[in-house]
Amino acid sequence: MEIVICDDDPNQRDSIRACFEISGSNNNFTEFELGSDAVEHFKRNKADLIFLDMGLPDMSGLEVLRSLLDFTDAPVIVVSGNDTSESVAQALTIGADDYITKPFVPIELLARVDAVTRRASGRKVERTSFTFGEITLDFDRKQAAVAGDKVDLNLTEWDVLKGLLSEPGVVVDYSTLKLQAWDSTEVSDAAVHMAIRRLRQKLKQGSSETEGDGLIRAHRGIGYSISIE
Repeated sequence: MEIVICDDDPNQRDSIRACFEISGSNNNFTEFELGSDAVEHFKRNKADLIFLDMGLPDMSGLEVLRSLLDFTDAPVIVVSGNDTSESVAQALTIGADDYITKPFVPIELLARVDAVTRRASGRKVERTSFTFGEITLDFDRKQAAVAGDKVDLNLTEWDVLKGLLSEPGVVVDYSTLKLQAWDSTEVSDAAVHMAIRRLRQKLKQGSSETEGDGLIRAHRGIGYSISIE
């Protein structure tokens, strides 16, 4: 894999590389101390996986994350010493695919990488496109558009949508969505709600959680469904 690490602490960069060396996998690493350098890199280069620190010296990690998503669809794992709920929520809402707090255990980091890259490799669904009003979803290309304008969705959001579209009109329970998007049922219901909220906002759907609204319908205490009307 082509892996990019953006962290101004050389010890942390060494720790991430060491995790992969322990696993015995063959990877190429590109490292940056400054967020601006990482952004410039992605204007011309691709990667399979990105590790991003939130506390960079030249710009905030959130700013870097927003900029990266304009140039790459590679999964982004935030590795940060800030473990507050607000920091985690901000990073995931903007588009990070996972969030790991420092210090981390190698086996946990590798497990998170495995889950994220599995999702990135794409679990095919029979439905390759879907249209609802002005919303168009192309799952082969992983592209979404509203009234012709491109909308950026991260891997978790795509996987939630694929889970819902596996049976349009049928209620998909929380546990099924967790397995589809996070490969685990240990994820909190709040994480599912947050992913749905981001999807509604990005697809310009109403933020209401009441049943029957918009493309994604809520069934309180059970799960969600995709409208087929």
